[in-house]
Amino acid sequence: MSENYTEIDQEVEKNPKRPVLLTVLCILSFISTGGALLVTLPSMLMGQPSPEKIENDYNVSVQAADDMRDRQMTFMADMIEQAAEVTAYQQNHFWTVMSLNLLASAIGLVGALFMFRGRKLGFHLYIIYCLTSIGSIFLTAPSHMVSMASVIMGLVFSGLFIFLYSRSLKWMTK
Repeated sequence: MSENYTEIDQEVEKNPKRPVLLTVLCILSFISTGGALLVTLPSMLMGQPSPEKIENDYNVSVQAADDMRDRQMTFMADMIEQAAEVTAYQQNHFWTVMSLNLLASAIGLVGALFMFRGRKLGFHLYIIYCLTSIGSIFLTAPSHMVSMASVIMGLVFSGLFIFLYSRSLKWMTK
């Protein structure tokens, strides 16, 4: 009788359940990377905006920043202007930006899928995704235009997710 219990215990050890934390993290990563793909692919299909549209969007953002300054919200106004400059610059380098976004999102999605299926390779791909996502801003915009606050936030969230994913490495194989 006790031999049956030993066999069952050995089977359970060979095929343990996926940790709940890993499932939650993977779902959040699927939403994030999948959402990025759902934004990037239609943008690529629509193509690069015309110079007139880029200038018009920039002017609308600058006007919004001026309105914020009139209400004594200079910090927000500065953030809006900086974002408008980066956006205009990136729209002028549309295909480079979209290609990097597509590549990073695809790597992140595949990494999360591999981890969901229990493969350690996914963890390494996810780290590459995080580094690519954060580093790509420096490849697509001059460093003086890059908001260090957004880079720091990206590093914090990426570091947190990498740390939380690492808690499930024992469960992953290969």
